[in-house]
Amino acid sequence: MLGEPIVHAEDIRRPLGIHHDYPIETLTRVADCYQSSDLVVAAKRRIAGLRLVATDSPFTTGSGPLVSGTTLALVMATTGRSVYCDELDGDGVEILRDRRDMT
Repeated sequence: MLGEPIVHAEDIRRPLGIHHDYPIETLTRVADCYQSSDLVVAAKRRIAGLRLVATDSPFTTGSGPLVSGTTLALVMATTGRSVYCDELDGDGVEILRDRRDMT
């Protein structure tokens, strides 16, 4: 449940241009949780076959085409917020973007 307030706060903040720094430990825990679960969002299915690597935390998971970026951008993209794919790099970004509508 820790991810819900972060993801939905970003849903509100980003369009308003409001930046917020989250503790990296918190974001890493959320990324770890989402990468192994489809309970709240289809994150596990969305990132299947991709290798995610955070550039600002120790978070890394999976194998396959690379998707790298900040932990926040990875969390948001794995929850289907494809606008955050613009902040990511790697051969797997377009695959992740195409999976935004998975439920």
